[in-house]
Amino acid sequence: MKTRLLLTALAALSLAACSKKNDPPPQEPDSPQPVPVLTKVVKGHLLKSCDIALVPGANFRIEYTWNTDNSLKKYKSINPATQQSADVDFHYENGMLARITTQNSLSEGVYVFKNGKIDRISSRHLINPTGRNYYFTYNAADNTPARIRYYNFNEAGEQLVTEVNYTYDAQKRPVEITSTQPNGNKRIIRFQEWSAPFLFSPWIFSESEMDLENYELYNVPLMFVLDRMPAKFSEHQQAAGAAETMTRRWEISYTVQQEKLTFRRAKVFYPNNPQLDRTVEHTFHY
Repeated sequence: MKTRLLLTALAALSLAACSKKNDPPPQEPDSPQPVPVLTKVVKGHLLKSCDIALVPGANFRIEYTWNTDNSLKKYKSINPATQQSADVDFHYENGMLARITTQNSLSEGVYVFKNGKIDRISSRHLINPTGRNYYFTYNAADNTPARIRYYNFNEAGEQLVTEVNYTYDAQKRPVEITSTQPNGNKRIIRFQEWSAPFLFSPWIFSESEMDLENYELYNVPLMFVLDRMPAKFSEHQQAAGAAETMTRRWEISYTVQQEKLTFRRAKVFYPNNPQLDRTVEHTFHY
C-alpha cells in the first residue's frame, strides 16, 4: 500500500476536485484519427512545486522533476512539519511510459498504450497476484474518453466493479459522468460550470494508480484532452430502483496568470452533513 503521507496529499486533489479472464473487456477498433502521445507532450509550463493547505487540516508540498523531453521523471510528496517524504518515479521503455513506482509501496502502476493512447492502467501488487485494472475506450472522432471499465483481479480472474460512461457537450467538455455498479447502483457527477482555459500537465491532477476518489474525473486520459478545469460540479447517488440524491457539491476557483495556474481554492459541501465541509488551497510554483 502507498505511504499515508502520499495518499493524504493526493487525496487533497480528490477532495478539491477528491469478469473472468475468459471474458475480457471489449477492445476499441484501431482509429485513423490523430492521437496524443502522453509520454512526450506536456500541456503547459513545467511545474516546480505545489503547496497544499487543507482547511482544517495539515499542509503538504509536492515537488516535480522533469526529463529533458518534458516528460515527468518523478515527484516527491513532503510534510513540511515533519519532513517525511515519499517519492513517485516514472519509468519509460522505448520512449513510452511503462510503470510508476512509489517509495515504500507494495503496489505499482502499469500503463499499456494502444495507438498512442492509454488502453489500460493497472494497480498491481508486487507480491500477490492481485490488483485493479482500468480499461479505457475512446470516441474515435475526438479522442475523448468514452468509457472506463474498472475490474478487481486475483488468481481466479477479473471481476467487474464499475462501468463509467461519459457524456460531453459541443465543446467536448463533460456534462455528466455516470458510474454504474453490477447491482445497478449509480454514482453521477454533473458539471455546471467550467474555468477559463489555461495550460497544465495532466499528471498534476491525476494519481499514478487511479487511487483518487474522483478518478472518473481526475484521470490522465480525460485531463489530457481538456483545456480547462471544472469550477462547479456535484455528486449524485442513486440506488437501483430508488430516487436520486445529491450527496456533495464542489466550488473551485482558479487564478491564472499568462496561461499558468498559480492558485486554486476548492470548497466541498455536504448538504446533509455540513460539519464535513472542507476547503483546500493549492499554490503553484514554476
